[in-house]
Amino acid sequence: MRSSPTTGHDPDDGPAEDGTSVVVGLLADPDLPVEIARRIAEDLPDVLAERITDQVSWEVETVCDPFEAGAPDYDRLLDKARQRVSGVGWDIAICITDVPIRTANGAVVADVSIRDHVALLSLPAMGGFRLTRHTRDVIVALVDELAGGLIAVDRADAPTDERPSATAGLARRAAPVDKDVDTELVRSWGALRLLAGLVRANRPWHLTVGLSTALAGAATGSLFGILYSTIWTLGAQLDWWRFVAVTGGAVTVFVVWLIAGHGLWERRSAPVYRLINASTVVTVVTGVLLFFGALLLINLTAAVVVIPPDFFATQLGRPIGPFDYLRVALMATAMGLVAGAVGSGLEDDSTVRQAAYSQREQRRRSQMAQ
Repeated sequence: MRSSPTTGHDPDDGPAEDGTSVVVGLLADPDLPVEIARRIAEDLPDVLAERITDQVSWEVETVCDPFEAGAPDYDRLLDKARQRVSGVGWDIAICITDVPIRTANGAVVADVSIRDHVALLSLPAMGGFRLTRHTRDVIVALVDELAGGLIAVDRADAPTDERPSATAGLARRAAPVDKDVDTELVRSWGALRLLAGLVRANRPWHLTVGLSTALAGAATGSLFGILYSTIWTLGAQLDWWRFVAVTGGAVTVFVVWLIAGHGLWERRSAPVYRLINASTVVTVVTGVLLFFGALLLINLTAAVVVIPPDFFATQLGRPIGPFDYLRVALMATAMGLVAGAVGSGLEDDSTVRQAAYSQREQRRRSQMAQ
């Protein structure tokens, strides 16, 4: 890969001298990867100058492109990244994807091609927390490694433990499985970390916000529980374990309805697809629980406003307390959740399918084929 003379440094000219600009390109998949890339790009030049060297001028460019969609079944993604960034005028290319990659070494954080100055970074291996910060730290470490042939910097006075490749602390080096990979960075606890990372990439709160039709159906169903005294009496008589069972049943109905009704289940049997299916289930369950919590809060507020305490006590035949209103709200919410499941069948498929990685990836491939 070679930079254009006007934008960066040509690797074939040897190490860069003071005042030379080094262009770092961030090629990111759509959705979460490009969001993370854009956040990082804002202050990445300053971070690179601080952590690596300020003897060159760092420039960062961000491009959104579903480059991974051209690699069938996620094979040889680094090769696809090389092809995509060839000739774009970048000195260093960091390609960011939300594809989960797992080898015999563990969950792959990054594959690096030093001779091409290209690295492929997989977000799911970062897990589900502090994603932007961890991704930035790894990118800095990758740039530090890939810039070795581009930048002439005296590091003799820099302590080893202050180098970006060491302070990233988010991955360990492993012997690459692919001969075309010069360096592979991996993390332990691969399956659990990849699952958390995939759920984070799926962003279950977007599912909750997008279910507007389901929310309308759920609110309608909840209205019966709030206005009818029979539901109040039933709620007052149920043990808490029955409330748990009712709630669990309503959540299960909603989850199954969403997954089956919108075709979120991936039928292919490869390990990566089993992981993707697991992440879809966790994502949808999380989204439905958030939906349930929001609906419960609405119903509890409505119950307190609508049901007069004296009339409520007369219906129950005893003094009432705050937990009686909570019981009514729980019963109403469980009823509303079942009604919401029916309403979710009327949602736009694209709204719900954003909660499943395999569906987003299929959309990207369709876009590339057009």
